[in-house]
Amino acid sequence: MPPSTYAPGHHLVSRYRIQELLGVGQTAEVYLAQDLSLQRTVVVKVLLPALAEHEEVRRAFRDRIVRAATLSHPHLARVYDGGQEAGAIFMITEYLGGGSLEDVLASGRTLSVDDGARLGRDVGSALSYVHANGFVHGSLSPSKLLFDDEGRVRLSDIALSGLGSAYRERFTLDDVRYLSPEQAIGDPADAKSDVYALALIIFEAVTGTTAFEGLTPEAVLRARINSSLPVRPELGTLDMLLAQAAAPDPRLRLDAEQFASRLGGVVSDTAPLIVPPVRREVPLLEQFRPPEPRSSIGFRPPSPDQIVGATAPVPTVAAHFPAPQPQVLAGARHARGGVESRPPRRTAPRDLDNIDLERPPRNRRLAFSLAALLLLLAMIGGGAAWKLGLFSQTNTVPSLIGVSFKVFQNPSNPLTAQLRADGFTVTANQHTHSATVPKNDIVAQSPTAGTSAKSGQVITVTISDGPVMVTLPANLVGEDCATATSQLAALKINAQCPTSAAVSSTVTPAGRVAKVLYKGKAAPATVPLHSTLVLAISTGKPGGATTTTTVVSGTTTTTAPGTTSTTTTTVVSQPLVTMPNLVGMNQAQVAAAMHTAGLYYTTSGPGAGANPTWTKVVSQLPVAGTKVKRFSTVSLNVK
Repeated sequence: MPPSTYAPGHHLVSRYRIQELLGVGQTAEVYLAQDLSLQRTVVVKVLLPALAEHEEVRRAFRDRIVRAATLSHPHLARVYDGGQEAGAIFMITEYLGGGSLEDVLASGRTLSVDDGARLGRDVGSALSYVHANGFVHGSLSPSKLLFDDEGRVRLSDIALSGLGSAYRERFTLDDVRYLSPEQAIGDPADAKSDVYALALIIFEAVTGTTAFEGLTPEAVLRARINSSLPVRPELGTLDMLLAQAAAPDPRLRLDAEQFASRLGGVVSDTAPLIVPPVRREVPLLEQFRPPEPRSSIGFRPPSPDQIVGATAPVPTVAAHFPAPQPQVLAGARHARGGVESRPPRRTAPRDLDNIDLERPPRNRRLAFSLAALLLLLAMIGGGAAWKLGLFSQTNTVPSLIGVSFKVFQNPSNPLTAQLRADGFTVTANQHTHSATVPKNDIVAQSPTAGTSAKSGQVITVTISDGPVMVTLPANLVGEDCATATSQLAALKINAQCPTSAAVSSTVTPAGRVAKVLYKGKAAPATVPLHSTLVLAISTGKPGGATTTTTVVSGTTTTTAPGTTSTTTTTVVSQPLVTMPNLVGMNQAQVAAAMHTAGLYYTTSGPGAGANPTWTKVVSQLPVAGTKVKRFSTVSLNVK
């Protein structure tokens, strides 16, 4: 293996101290590091030097880091930062110390049907989220499913997926274990390819075997083309769902959202999958245990000999000497005759060494045995009742959605006092971004409000981190509407340039953005993701001459600012037209709509090129409803 880029102890950009090299994959070197600024453990992923030589790979990696850093989902590994040092491009991600699903399967462990459904539901919801944000994993495998310290699964390596595929010379068996049939025939991966891979992972996690076997990568790929998932009785209720998610034809396959929703119906709760880490080897000294561990509830049960009244013989000093001969009284009857035999009376002195250890009467032994047995049954029954919570009070779980979590840090708060009186404890298990719930307020809770729970129940809540904030570009003012709208659309911010918002400006030329407004506030530095901005277009200097574009007998004449035109020819002002909605149209429909509106267009995206073959408009700039000059050129993103 070639030497790694960084050695232990290296200070990356004077902030991250490299601790050790964790491994080298097909795309990046992975290091464990310490964030010296925030005092936390992180993972550094450095693009391999062989891939960093290609400018298109470097550009794609930088773009994915920026986009992935805006994603936030409970089952998605976070991307914190990225940068470049001495030509090496790196990404900083969350450190997850619970190992991977690959570690769990390699240890020989399998998941139950319920846990397999939970795994698919949690990962499927993360896939649905990243698909909605324009990502496709394309190389999903158990090694990409990591666990945090609490055992919750996280989807990782979204920003790295597919980066080096074009420069791969060969594929191993591990590389093709979870590829979809469309990938097997050379088609690019799409969102449903990830669903197929997830179905194969669940199949393997529950059954302990791979779905399609083969000695070579080619044999494995050939086995799954046009082949349905094998039927296994261990899958139970998952059998049909996995078959729908692993359909060979992508058109018949479930998408991630459908797959996650249907898997959620297999289990009766909404609790996330918790997988304990793979146990390490126990040292020899730790294998010793106390000879008699306590397994009872607060007492040691009597032995069988104690219950029936038998006792072990007690050695005494007198046992080493001849015992005195008993004197048989007159009238005593012998026991061999089948009648009562009285115990002999001793004539020797009753000192410590020869005291007579007589058995208690039979009725006393029987009473002791019954009492001990009743005590044993009462203690076992009481312990079982306590274990089942029969002695606990049942209360209704209140609704905590929208309540500030800071409330529970104040013991005198009425809500905190009421929860404490009902025997409930509130704890936060995770954070998530929310566009509707303010920061530090509760977004979700488990158990849900209105359900009945026994005293001592812990209510776990999810805390809102507020909306995902996006920093606006600094160069919006002065740009034309189409350029500014395009920049904001790349950041997932909507923008409009209504004529009603046009303003005069002594600084900004006419037709350019003079102000950026968000909810009436001018020049915001940051706005929430997916919010809508108003771009106020300049009409030029107030009261002054402006540039007027005219059409005279088919020839365009321009009257410059500060000059007076003496042309007496009839002048027709250039009209403004409303931008039509072209999203979803094909080429013929777009051509007809643009001809009617008097506009021209250019295309970009997967379907554009020297010989365009696109069939659908994905997005447009400017957006529908914007007022533009007739004969303007608009940009269409097509596929």
